[in-house]
Amino acid sequence: MSIPQPEVEVERIAFDDEPRIAIVGAGGYGRVALEVLISAGFENWVLGFYDDAHKALAEKVRGFPILGDVAMLKSMLSVETVQVIVAITDNQDRLRIANSIRGLGGQFARALHPAASISEEAVVGDGSVVAAGAVVHPNTTVGSHCYLGPNSVVDRDVQVGAGAWISSGAVVGPGSRVGARAVLGQNTSVGRKVVVRDDREVGDLEAVPPGGEV
Repeated sequence: MSIPQPEVEVERIAFDDEPRIAIVGAGGYGRVALEVLISAGFENWVLGFYDDAHKALAEKVRGFPILGDVAMLKSMLSVETVQVIVAITDNQDRLRIANSIRGLGGQFARALHPAASISEEAVVGDGSVVAAGAVVHPNTTVGSHCYLGPNSVVDRDVQVGAGAWISSGAVVGPGSRVGARAVLGQNTSVGRKVVVRDDREVGDLEAVPPGGEV
């Protein structure tokens, strides 16, 4: 099934306006997103988590409450302004949920770790999470709702599609294209001007030579 790709956007409310932030997904990725937000100084703005499995989960994650399911979040968004990070590991599910929230006029925060290095000439889309040690070089565009893991490197002039997952230690060479919902495993190497098509996966430790296509 084709999943619409959201346009690359950044949050429409400045952090100076002190938005409230909700995280969808209280699992491993949700905990990572929370850690990045806390490290970036946004701890006091996090409302908590929403997860469809909330009845089977603990009441809190690191002291932050699990407030209900995604439907409850959507109901709240109809009357209140809350920025959202969808922290679901599966790329298709993440985009599906994000698109349904966007369709209601929902807004999305980015979680950018202060120990990441992101060029002022790069764009990171809304809803994305960039972990500690990640590097994004100039003239690169990272789509909405992506994940860049610790010590990953996205070189110059790269385009990363919406909902892509770039694992820890992965390197994307200059001029490459990483498709929507693609997965780069841990410590993968994508050479110069490589094309990784939509929904493709490059496994852990694999290397794609310059000019290749996956």
